[in-house]
Amino acid sequence: MSLRSRLSKSTLFLWGLLAVFGGLSVLLVVAYLQFVLLAGLLGYVIYPVSARLKTHLGRTIGAGVTFVLSLVAVVAPVAFVVVVALGQARSILDDVTRSSLVNAGNGLLDELGVGLDTMDVVAMLTDAMRAGSRGLLGNAYALLGSVTDFLIGLVVFFFLLYYLLRDGDRLVAWTRSVTPLSPAETDDLFARLDRLLWASVVGTVVVAAVQATLTGITFSVLGFANAVFWTLVTFLVSLLPVVGASVVWIPAVGYLLLVERTVDALVLLVVGSVVISGSDNVVRPLVVQRSAHLNTGLVVVGIFGGLAVLGVLGLFVGPVVVGLAKYLAELLADRHGVNGEVTHEPGTPESGGEE
Repeated sequence: MSLRSRLSKSTLFLWGLLAVFGGLSVLLVVAYLQFVLLAGLLGYVIYPVSARLKTHLGRTIGAGVTFVLSLVAVVAPVAFVVVVALGQARSILDDVTRSSLVNAGNGLLDELGVGLDTMDVVAMLTDAMRAGSRGLLGNAYALLGSVTDFLIGLVVFFFLLYYLLRDGDRLVAWTRSVTPLSPAETDDLFARLDRLLWASVVGTVVVAAVQATLTGITFSVLGFANAVFWTLVTFLVSLLPVVGASVVWIPAVGYLLLVERTVDALVLLVVGSVVISGSDNVVRPLVVQRSAHLNTGLVVVGIFGGLAVLGVLGLFVGPVVVGLAKYLAELLADRHGVNGEVTHEPGTPESGGEE
């Protein structure tokens, strides 16, 4: 057997082993994919802070300090806002139930001649509690399993975030060493990934946060109750393309007109049009100057496709996946000389097909 034949067989054997163990590794990651993606996205955003601290405090201590600071400055405030918003959402639901549904139901019962005394109500509540307790006991094991999976996912998230902050540069260096691309192509690939992540994560979140904050302040000044809840709602809808904060403040203008607060409605209309929705045109160019510009259609497909496949984190991952697929298609086209011309030079910051 020739040397070349032995090398070919050994290479095929190694590819087979890589396929087996790589597939098993993917299965292991899929179990907690949401937590892994969250750690990766957050680690990407705050890694520059860790890199600076590591130069003064060392790799381990610098990463640890960054990890603690990120929990205090990012995770804790977000958790607090979500808890307050959920409490206000429950208050809104209770108000709607008491003011509309219950009154309408009681009026309908009165019209039908159906009366409920106190004993009937107590009996109905007792039966409902018994049925609910049986259902709760029946789902106890499933609930316990969900809580356990969540806690394990949090452990995975915390450990992965810390080690990404500590060894993120080593991970990038290792990836470069095993990538079978030329140095120029590898640099271009990482630069494109960086621009896509920056635009998808930092740009989208900053713009949504600015619009949500402006909406919350405006609602508070105008005397709207549960302003934190509407701030969170505005943030979530502002993450979606085209939709934006207008989905929240335009109905609010209509509500103010219905309750005959014409001046407040006019103020909200002007502020919403010029300041809240207009902030997108000011903030986004400042934040995403180094982004890789994608066609709006591809962004929409990436976002909503990511939502369907990956859940909430698909908002950020979806456009990155679509953008990388587009870049890899351009790179392959360059190598094969499609149409007899080079459409993209490795190492250049932008490709000709992007808008």
